[in-house]
Amino acid sequence: MIIYWVEHMKNKKEINGVEAVNKALEILNCFTERDETLSVTKISNITGSYKSRISRISKSLENYGYLRKLNNGKLKLGNSIGRLIEIYDNSFNFKNLIKDELDLMVIKSNETASFFIKQKEDRICMLTSEPNKPIKHIIEIGAKKPLDKGSSGHILSAYNNLPIKDKQFILRNEYSMSFGERDKEIASVSVPIFSQKNRILGALTITGHISNFNKKNSLINSIRRLAGSGYYFPVPTIKIKLCYY
Repeated sequence: MIIYWVEHMKNKKEINGVEAVNKALEILNCFTERDETLSVTKISNITGSYKSRISRISKSLENYGYLRKLNNGKLKLGNSIGRLIEIYDNSFNFKNLIKDELDLMVIKSNETASFFIKQKEDRICMLTSEPNKPIKHIIEIGAKKPLDKGSSGHILSAYNNLPIKDKQFILRNEYSMSFGERDKEIASVSVPIFSQKNRILGALTITGHISNFNKKNSLINSIRRLAGSGYYFPVPTIKIKLCYY
């Protein structure tokens, strides 16, 4: 019985991982685009852990540069996060191909172009290109957005077999449009990016003020610019996996 209990607990630990590491990652996941700085109390409320434990683990994350304490006592993500993002970015061998495509889309549309991938229940902006004009929609690299709103979210949901409105339309026509879902003044149009193995890699998106998308011809032209991009990229299968978490 004792031997069985020991083996059971050993297997349980292997499945669940290291508790302190899990909690450290849970703390890091508390930070979002909306909550860039958090107090220990707020993190405690989000995670359900004691403030004393949050403080201890946060101190370790500070020591390694993953968190930084501000003068007001609140915490924000540290420079080590940026270093990991840079390493991750460099692992994309098709990064330059997509960046060139985004730049071309900006020239043709005079609107912001971006590339999103699916990350668990969200979508992440991996690359972006902006037009040279004073009023434009800005999307930061690394920005986390919901999957259920926005044209790129619709694309990623549809091609990952998640429930989404107008799913069959998206799969049949290979594009999606969004009008004022997240911001009443913003509209977007997106198309999927596939590998040569016909696997979804992400979504190319044009985003701008809704007035620029209200004109029928303008919207059709935006879709044609995207659809004409030739969205099959020669990416080896082993590299495709880098797009997923």
